[in-house]
Amino acid sequence: MADSRYKRVSRARPCLICGKPDWCSRTSDDSISFCARVTAGADRLSRKEQWGVFYHHESIKPKPYKNYSENHHVQSKPAKKISPAPLEIRDFVYSSLFRLSPASDYLVLTRGSKGLLERGFENTQDYGGLPGSVAKRQDLAANIRLLLNQNFPLFIRQNPLGLRHVPGFWIDDNGETNLWQKKDYPHPFLLIPYRSPTGLIQACQIRLTGNLAADKKRYLWLSLPQKNSAGSGTPLHYANWKNFGQANFTNLPVLVTEGALKADVVSKLRPDFFAVANSGVNCSLELIVNISRGKSLYLAFDGDWKENSVVLRQIAKLLLFRNISDDSQLFCKNTKILSWNFQFKGIDDALLKGSEIYAYSITEWINTLSVDNRLIVNRIFG
Repeated sequence: MADSRYKRVSRARPCLICGKPDWCSRTSDDSISFCARVTAGADRLSRKEQWGVFYHHESIKPKPYKNYSENHHVQSKPAKKISPAPLEIRDFVYSSLFRLSPASDYLVLTRGSKGLLERGFENTQDYGGLPGSVAKRQDLAANIRLLLNQNFPLFIRQNPLGLRHVPGFWIDDNGETNLWQKKDYPHPFLLIPYRSPTGLIQACQIRLTGNLAADKKRYLWLSLPQKNSAGSGTPLHYANWKNFGQANFTNLPVLVTEGALKADVVSKLRPDFFAVANSGVNCSLELIVNISRGKSLYLAFDGDWKENSVVLRQIAKLLLFRNISDDSQLFCKNTKILSWNFQFKGIDDALLKGSEIYAYSITEWINTLSVDNRLIVNRIFG
C-alpha cells in the first residue's frame, strides 16, 4: 500500500510539480503531490486550499463513483530496471554538474600527474570534478534536482522517479538526493563526458585519482543501478563533436580508441581523423561498424594486443563484423590497425610523446602475431 502520510517539501525534496522547496506538500512515497502554486493540469483541487493535486501513478487516481472513505492508494510495483532519461534531460543534468563543479576547481585534476593540462587540454571547462566529500556531492545533487524540477516539470510529473533516471544520481531511504557512492574519498575525481555527435552528454565516466591497487579499475561509469537508479549503458564518445556537420569533416577516416580522454587527445593532435571512443575493446562493436560503413577505419586500441588474447579476440570480432557488413575488397583496403612504441600504453601517450605511429593492413597485422595468436584470429575469421 502507498504511504499516504503528508510531508512538507524541502530543499532536499522539492515539489515535483513547481520545483520549489516551500509551501507545497507530498505523500511520503511521492505518489501524490499537493502544489500550492500550480493548478493547470491537476487531477483535482484540494477542498480547503484549492491546491493542485497530482497523482503520479495511474493506479491510485480516483475512480468515478468510488467510495473514497476506503484506502485506495495502491502503490505500483517498482520497476526492476530504471530507464535512462531522454538525452536532452541527461545533457541538462550533466552540463549543470560540470558548471557547478568544473574540473578547474581542483588543481590535482588540471595540474596534477596525468592531469588535463599535461594531456594538452586547455579547455578544462569541458570536464567536471566530482568532490571527494559526501556532503558536497549531496549539495550538488540537491541543487541539480531543484534545477531539473524547475526546468522540466512535465518530465518530473510523468516520471516520478525524477533524477533517478539520470545515471549516477539516486535517492536514499531518507529522501535525500545522492551523487555517486555515500562515502568520503581523499581526492576528487575527474568527470569525463561521453558526448553524442552533436555534443550532448550521454553519460559520464569517473577517473579515479591517486594510487590504486593492482586489481582496481582507474575508470568507472558514473552509474549506480544497484541504488535503484538508471544505468549508463556503453555509449560511443564522439570526440570531434565541435566540428560535426562541417563540409570538410564528413569524409574523414574513422579512428576508434578505448576511452574518451584518448579520443579527445587524438581529436586535438590529429584533426585529420574522426575520432570516436568506446568504453572497452569489447563494447559497441556493431555501432562502430555502422558509423564506419563505406569509410576508412583505423583501430587504435591499447598496445597490449600482442600479449592479451582478450583484446586480440575483440579486435578480430570487430574486423569480422566489418567484413560481413561491408564490401570485402573495400574492407581489406580501408581497414588499418595502428601500432606504436609499446612503452606507451595508449595512442594518447604515444602522440603526446611524439612516438611514430604505424598503420598496418590486416595482412601485415596478422603477420606480426605469434603462431598461437594467429590461430586465435583465424578461428574467429572462420
